[in-house]
Amino acid sequence: MFTLDLYPLGIYNNTYTNTQGGVMFSPVFYIESFQNTKKIITDQIFKDPALNKAAHAYIDSQTQFAKMAVNNTIDMAKYSVESVSKYLFPKTEQASQAPYKVEKEAK
Repeated sequence: MFTLDLYPLGIYNNTYTNTQGGVMFSPVFYIESFQNTKKIITDQIFKDPALNKAAHAYIDSQTQFAKMAVNNTIDMAKYSVESVSKYLFPKTEQASQAPYKVEKEAK
């Protein structure tokens, strides 16, 4: 799972999951929902089992490609944000503690 919060509401726990295990409100959830809808429509249109099987295989290929494209986009966004953050907010070195005890000045 990504440490960068790209999902709405920051939902990463498994409380809200669909049947395939995708996190609700994530891009994968919407891809799976849309592709499953296409499979249901395909079942209604193609009554021939061979055509129906071929259509489902095609939809599964589209699903894999869409998930890959979304994961690559999220990875590139994460890399870009981290790169820009390192440039805009460079880490500064912390000063080490003095090896001797500093006493307060007497008034």
